[in-house]
Amino acid sequence: MHYPESTQLNLLRRTSSKFTVTVIVDRCKECGICIAVCPTKVLSISNMINKHGYRPPEPLNIDKCIGCKLCEYNCPDFAIFVEKVEQP
Repeated sequence: MHYPESTQLNLLRRTSSKFTVTVIVDRCKECGICIAVCPTKVLSISNMINKHGYRPPEPLNIDKCIGCKLCEYNCPDFAIFVEKVEQP
């Protein structure tokens, strides 16, 4: 998806052979719910600071993602999304 220059989103994205996890960095308020609900511990708090002063999650263990979307469904700020990678 392409956004006009004035609406560029600060994204943190990791992709495995099966899933892509995308974090919209500036929406995150570091509540930690996504990290807590992930059954395979894909997410960790990152060292980056967003424009609101919070540290968003980072999908460090992306190869462990099972695509359950618990992080996405539980995020109160709609800051994290999981997509299935389409195989050719």
